Amino acid sequence: MLAAAIVPIVVAIVRAIVRHWFPIGDNALLYIRVVDVGTEHHPLLGSWTSASLSVGENMNNPGPIYQDLAAPFAKLFGPGPGAALGVGTINILAVVGISLAARRIGGWLAEQWALLAAVALAWTMGSELLIDIWQAHALLLPFLLLLVLLAGLADGQTWCLGWSLAVASLLVQTHISYAYVLAILWPAAFVSYLLVRRGRPHLPWQQALRSRRALYIAGAMLLLWSQTLIEQFFGPGKGNLSRLAGNAGGGDLQVGLRQALGMSARVYTLPPWWLRSGFSSSVPSTPLSGTPEQPRIEIANLPNTLLAVVSLLALLALLGFGVVRHRRGERHVLASASLVALVGVVGSILAVSKLTVGPVGLAAHHVRLLWPLAVFVHTTALAVVVAEVRSRLPEQLPRSVHFVLPAIAVVAGVLAVPFLAQPQGPVAEYATMPTMRRIMPHIAQLKAVEPVLFDISTLRPFEPYSSTMLMTMQDMDIEFRVDDEGMVRQLGESRRADGSEPARVFQLQGPQAILYDGDACLVALASQLSPADEATALEYGEQLIDRLVQGSFGVADSAFVDGAEQQLADLNAAVAGDREAARKLVYEGTLSWWYYHGQLDAADDPAPLFPLVDTYLNTAYALFSDQSAPCPG
Repeated sequence: MLAAAIVPIVVAIVRAIVRHWFPIGDNALLYIRVVDVGTEHHPLLGSWTSASLSVGENMNNPGPIYQDLAAPFAKLFGPGPGAALGVGTINILAVVGISLAARRIGGWLAEQWALLAAVALAWTMGSELLIDIWQAHALLLPFLLLLVLLAGLADGQTWCLGWSLAVASLLVQTHISYAYVLAILWPAAFVSYLLVRRGRPHLPWQQALRSRRALYIAGAMLLLWSQTLIEQFFGPGKGNLSRLAGNAGGGDLQVGLRQALGMSARVYTLPPWWLRSGFSSSVPSTPLSGTPEQPRIEIANLPNTLLAVVSLLALLALLGFGVVRHRRGERHVLASASLVALVGVVGSILAVSKLTVGPVGLAAHHVRLLWPLAVFVHTTALAVVVAEVRSRLPEQLPRSVHFVLPAIAVVAGVLAVPFLAQPQGPVAEYATMPTMRRIMPHIAQLKAVEPVLFDISTLRPFEPYSSTMLMTMQDMDIEFRVDDEGMVRQLGESRRADGSEPARVFQLQGPQAILYDGDACLVALASQLSPADEATALEYGEQLIDRLVQGSFGVADSAFVDGAEQQLADLNAAVAGDREAARKLVYEGTLSWWYYHGQLDAADDPAPLFPLVDTYLNTAYALFSDQSAPCPG
């Protein structure tokens, strides 16, 4: 069962290395900080958090533990292998930790149930998320490990105290959203610990607090939070902990209890639950509605509130039965797991209800912690049912019964091995990787004009390119700086631009990349087409330009509605022989739009020319350098 959970991660790592995979988008941005560990740009905090957009103040996740753990792999390998090995190893350690912790907490049976949960979660995530450094995905298996440790803590096992605090520190430092649910879960487990320990032999509290274990835990916590505290008290400006504390209430717009119940029911009690099919659909991405002054969030396709409440209450009743039924029996660990699951369901509903919704709306990754919690809850609930059924069966059961859980785990593990890129986060932009591979070698020319200012004012929202270009500069030892406050918070104060940079690097996409005619040097331009198809697209584009200039196209008057005066002027200029005006109409997509909307009349049907040209102009990406030195020959 342990192998069934680990092998998919190992295969994902090997596949990434063989295919020359590398981080893109936010993954590349996060990986830059991993490489920064131990350098002049050493991060004392976690990444910049998008919650900053909601509260109007730039904040970071509290600490850099995850970067520190992944850093050794970044030092030994390049961006692709380093990221895959770093994240994959952390996930493997989480799975091994789940196995060891569960066995120590409740023996081999508890270990089987815990490993079943681990392999089920790995299957749900799919291969590419098992090496994904994006916090929403990188923390799923570590969170499942914490839930197992909390079950042991609730059972009165003292050794779980320090380990649960350590893993909780990793989660909260890497993504502050875990703080809300853990503020309910961990105290509940600790109260259970105190109640259970009261009935067992134990040291007086004064002596326990001076024990070696207590000193070890205190020292470990001080070490784990030392960098966060250094930044708070000795860093520039307002400390990050002060920023987080001052905005703990979040922004004005929150999810609310009704929608939190609906989302929770979709993951906990109603299909498609936490399964693969529901990874992207159970909580659909939802933009804001309403007005800028009074924004609203209305999540579509949520279940009826009454149905959500009834189904959640039924689940809580089953978990409550597990707590009461086994609290004082030989299956007391199952009771503790049921308690953690029960509190987790209630706590997550409350945490999600208080979730702040920013200007970009709500996405599934904002509530992704529900997934490992739901896997734990369902595994625990199933264990309660099985235990109850088992208690009513004969003492001796066929040996084959003992192979049911391992068999399920092995099947799930095998199904998790094939390539699967869930369309979530940076993984959803895998199609842009070939374009980036063509751009990357050309970045080396920026070495001659470093340090460069990377201008983010031209970026499209959620584009995946810029961070990967910065990561490539770092890998080529090209110094880069930024002047945007959010990016300074992300990349560190040491990368703040001071105005002395001899080059300003910026990127353009789509028609802007193709039609740019400024003075900046072109570093490289590519698209998602192969070089051969790209050459054909350019040839087709020239044919369309020729036909425009020759007056071979007729355009209906209805194409020129209000606001289309410039398009009419460009068409007239093109017909008069202006090739630049014709080029603009082709590569801005105007000619294609006219054709597909029935506004274009041509004796010779141009349909075969448009698909390749449209793909080229829609996926074109270019990097430019506005520099004091002459452009490379």
